[in-house]
Amino acid sequence: MVRKIVLRIRESIWLLPGIYSIFAFLLALIVIYIDHNELAEGIVPSFLMTSIDLAQTILGSISAALLTMTTITFSTIMVVLTTYSSQFSPRTLNNFVEDPVTMRVLGIFMGGFVYSTLSLLFMSESWYENNVISATVGVLLAFICLAFFAYFIHNVATSIQVSKLIREITDGALHSIRRQEKALESEYINVIDDRKDAGFAYDHIKDVKCRGYGYVQLLDYEGLTSYAAERDLGIEANFLIGDFLTEESIAFRVHQNKEIEDNLEVTLNQFLRLGKERSSIQDPEFALQKIVEVALRAISPAINDPNTARNCVLHLGMALADLIRIRANGRYVAYYDNDSQPRVIRLQKRTKDILYLSFYQIVHYGKQDFSILLALIDSFLLIGKNADETGKKMIWEIYIYTLEKFNSEELKELDKIYLNEKKSELSTLLGKAL
Repeated sequence: MVRKIVLRIRESIWLLPGIYSIFAFLLALIVIYIDHNELAEGIVPSFLMTSIDLAQTILGSISAALLTMTTITFSTIMVVLTTYSSQFSPRTLNNFVEDPVTMRVLGIFMGGFVYSTLSLLFMSESWYENNVISATVGVLLAFICLAFFAYFIHNVATSIQVSKLIREITDGALHSIRRQEKALESEYINVIDDRKDAGFAYDHIKDVKCRGYGYVQLLDYEGLTSYAAERDLGIEANFLIGDFLTEESIAFRVHQNKEIEDNLEVTLNQFLRLGKERSSIQDPEFALQKIVEVALRAISPAINDPNTARNCVLHLGMALADLIRIRANGRYVAYYDNDSQPRVIRLQKRTKDILYLSFYQIVHYGKQDFSILLALIDSFLLIGKNADETGKKMIWEIYIYTLEKFNSEELKELDKIYLNEKKSELSTLLGKAL
């Protein structure tokens, strides 16, 4: 449930700006109270106090300026989002939108506008009898907004650099992979080859359909395991994180010794979060797909940037090296309760599937470029260093597949010499004969 809340917060563009606006609203009320009751007299230096007329002028100017800066910021964000969508991939838009710097700058601008407008509303001689500090606080907020605006421009300038984007996506994938690794270290989780190995022995089985449609973003394994243990159930999750489910999809298969309650469809779907697109919180392969899409755009004739594609392939190999290292060879993951009874079984992708789906598009569209082939072999080398014997066998199969797809007719003698050196290095690492 916690991860559902985290995902909902990450998808909420309004959250940080809303929080900053609420704080600004409260700050305005506090300052209005101080000015109305003359609590600043004798405490705040007189040069920081202003007359009502001057405060009205200052706060009015700040309100107009902050509204203009907010408009410019929104326009800049739209330009960056257009760049991300056209140059990189539509799936990378969230990497900028979810950047806390972007939402924090918007929040500060909106908060400054809220403070200035609310303070200006009460700025009248009938309400205040002496000088006020509202304008001074407004000027301080304006300076803060100006500093954050400069930082925002710097952040935008660096965000549209493709190398920074690739690194951020890779860091997100590695974070998701390490979170999975930590979970798999639990004594209550085991990887099995066949669902029958879980040891489900129940009299009744019921299929539970999905409520709604969309991509599977999250599944609360801990909550589902606790629910199954309380009711003596065995539950199979018949999907992968990232799969697209419809209302006709069989989401869960429930095993129980007695007649199964009718409201299971509503209850079990509460542990499942569907969305309009995939999320990398429990799905590191989605982050890898983003890297692949950036590489494909770079390979395309319209952009023709093979060095960016090489950079993507190397980062892809680094992330896959960690994913292959923690991914056991079993087809299913079983979750056990405190009494070591199997309660939940879920599917997981095989190592071979992950490798193929990560590289097949790059291999297809980059088969004319010799530099892409070399980058792919370097990526295989990165993955092979952390792979077990089964993983090395699969890497070799992907490597052979790559060579079969690659157009080698136009290679010159020097290209062949360099390629043979890479082949030799990879075959030595994987223990294969050329």
